[in-house]
Amino acid sequence: MRRLFLLLAACLLYAMLPTAVLAQTPLGNAFTYQGQLKKAGLPYTGTASISLSLWDARVDGNQIGTTSVQLDVPVSQGVFTVMPDFGPGAFEGSGRWMLIQVETPGDAGPTDLDPRQPLTAAPYALYSKSAAGGGGSSQWVSDGPDLTYGAGGVGITGGSSPFASGKGVFLEGGGPAYSSIFAFDYDTFSPLALSLNGPGGNVGIGTTTPAAKLDVVKSGGYGIQSSVTGRLSSANNVAIVANGYSGAGVFGSSAVGLLATSTDSRAVAGISTNYIAVSGDCTSALTYGFLGTPTEGVKGIAQTVGAIGGIFANTAGGVAFKADGLAQVRTLQILGADLAESFPVKEPAVEPGTVLMLDDSADGRLRVADEAYSRRVAGVVSGANGLDAAVVLKGKSYDNEGHAAVALSGRVWVRCDATSGPIHTGDLLTTSATPGLAMAVRDRDRAFGAILGKAMTTLETGTGLVLVLVNLQ
Repeated sequence: MRRLFLLLAACLLYAMLPTAVLAQTPLGNAFTYQGQLKKAGLPYTGTASISLSLWDARVDGNQIGTTSVQLDVPVSQGVFTVMPDFGPGAFEGSGRWMLIQVETPGDAGPTDLDPRQPLTAAPYALYSKSAAGGGGSSQWVSDGPDLTYGAGGVGITGGSSPFASGKGVFLEGGGPAYSSIFAFDYDTFSPLALSLNGPGGNVGIGTTTPAAKLDVVKSGGYGIQSSVTGRLSSANNVAIVANGYSGAGVFGSSAVGLLATSTDSRAVAGISTNYIAVSGDCTSALTYGFLGTPTEGVKGIAQTVGAIGGIFANTAGGVAFKADGLAQVRTLQILGADLAESFPVKEPAVEPGTVLMLDDSADGRLRVADEAYSRRVAGVVSGANGLDAAVVLKGKSYDNEGHAAVALSGRVWVRCDATSGPIHTGDLLTTSATPGLAMAVRDRDRAFGAILGKAMTTLETGTGLVLVLVNLQ
């Protein structure tokens, strides 16, 4: 059998065609292959039939695509040129070897040239055409510093952060459950702020027609969820902050910090495990911590017997609840002990438990009682021994200065004098000559119209506090 020797040099030859022609003529799958053929040790001149097939291994393996048969190929001084075509998708990035079979006139049959020839990088330009979305040319358009893509969507898969260097916006396909868009400076390894559509219009999540700077539309579940874990080193630990500022200039106006609306359910739902569910705080005078309008301004509902529908407290000792209008309750339970009214008092800062009488020198004013069996007895200053008044009546014209809450009915601790006789439970009490102190009634005829109330505890001697059921008679 005759031996054929082939010295091969492969390359792709691209003709320089006008742009209009390239745009109209498909590139195809064929490529130019050139080699040198020797016969009997000398360069061969004549014609030859050359058969080319593509394989995925140097020995054995699997054939890729179809066999390209080139008949009557001219060979001059051993040099020949063929254009094999193995069909679409033959070059997808894996190693490829080409088997060449040659038959010249007078040969008994084709001869396999051994070994198979490895195909180097040049034919792999076809990979850009056979790859997904390919077309024989780049789909990216470069215009100086800008790179744009207008042929469809762009998919980002996989993740490789942290990057070695660079500063800007990074996109990663991430893992099976997430993908990432982030801004970072890998030169200093520090995060950057990411501005989403800063100079542009609205951003929509779940909608193609966003009506706000950020518009989230979702059916069921949570529209937006924000979670923050508190840290002692942080000045504020807040999941969501909503600020409404007043605009400047002639067109400036006030803005609401948070607006929530609902058609058939709660507009705002506050749920707390161990503290306050919803809090309204004022930082300036004459402002409101919470304002509800126009029908049921505030509604608190408790669903168990031991729970409380609403609590109002003033930790500084001021007004905790104020109703500017009619107040209605089904059942009113007051935790204080007596019914009192605010009266102007002649003496400043009278002590709780002091017995008072009408002041005949000024209309409507009271003073410290200093007469025994006085028919001008008016009541007792509430609040002695830590027992606060249950209800305090107060006219609009009264201020706190120079006034005292005087118990007119109910239980109140009273400063008493037992020097003229002990006070026992059930004794009637009246005024005494000792200023501000009550005593037990010994003369019933004189006590008519001068009775303060009835003793509920005992005082054997001296002076001290006695719990009295006030009932002026």
